[in-house]
Amino acid sequence: MSRIEHHPNEETLLSYAAGALPAGLALVVGCHLQYCPECRVSVNAGEALGADLMVTLAPKALSARARASVLEQLDNNISEGMIARPVAVQQQGCEPDAPNPEAIPRLLHRFLQQDSFDALPWKKTIAPGLKQIVLNCGEGDVRLLRIAAGKRMPVHSHHGSELTLILRGGYSDNLGKFNAGDVADLDASVEHQPVADSDEDCICLAGMDAPLAFRGWLARLIQPLVGM
Repeated sequence: MSRIEHHPNEETLLSYAAGALPAGLALVVGCHLQYCPECRVSVNAGEALGADLMVTLAPKALSARARASVLEQLDNNISEGMIARPVAVQQQGCEPDAPNPEAIPRLLHRFLQQDSFDALPWKKTIAPGLKQIVLNCGEGDVRLLRIAAGKRMPVHSHHGSELTLILRGGYSDNLGKFNAGDVADLDASVEHQPVADSDEDCICLAGMDAPLAFRGWLARLIQPLVGM
C-alpha cells in the first residue's frame, strides 16, 4: 500500500472529535482513522481538549423530566442497535490497519454484514460504469460507489460538504491522485471529475450533507433517479 497522502481537513477532524459531524460524514472519517495514525493523533488531541473544557464547566442538575427523557433515548438506541456517531479512534501508538483490497472496514461491516466488496449487492445507476449501495446512517447521505476501471464520474461540484474515502483502487482528478486510504475533503468551491484507474475498479465510501451539483444537463436530468 502506498503512503496516505490526502487526509480530512483539520476542521473536519475536530468536528469529528467533538461529535459534531453528521453520522454519514462521521462514518467516512471513522473508516479513515482505522488506517491513518496521523489523523488519529489529531482526533485524540481534539478529544483531550474537549475533555479539558468539560472539566471547567460548572455542573447543572437535570430536572426529573429531562433525566427520564435522556434515559428513554438511551434505551431506545440500545434496543434498536442504532449507531449515532461511528467511532474508530484507537489509542496512540497502536499499529494502523492497512487498507485491504478485499476486506470491508470494521465500521462498514456493521452496516453491510459482508466480508468482501465483491460479495455486496451492487446496484447499477444510470451513469455508465457506476454502481452503488446506499447506506442508512440516519444523518446525511452516505453510499458505497464502485467506478469501473477507466470510467469517469460526471463533472460536478457540491451544494455542501463531501467526504470520500478510497477503499480499493484509486482515481485521479484535478486535485491529484487518490489511492486506498486517502480522503477527499470537498466543499462547494471544488468542481472535479474523478477518473478511475485503468487497471481496476475504484471502490470508495462517499458521505454528503447535501446533493451534488452536476454540470451537464444529462447528469442533472438523471440525478433524481441516481439519488446523489
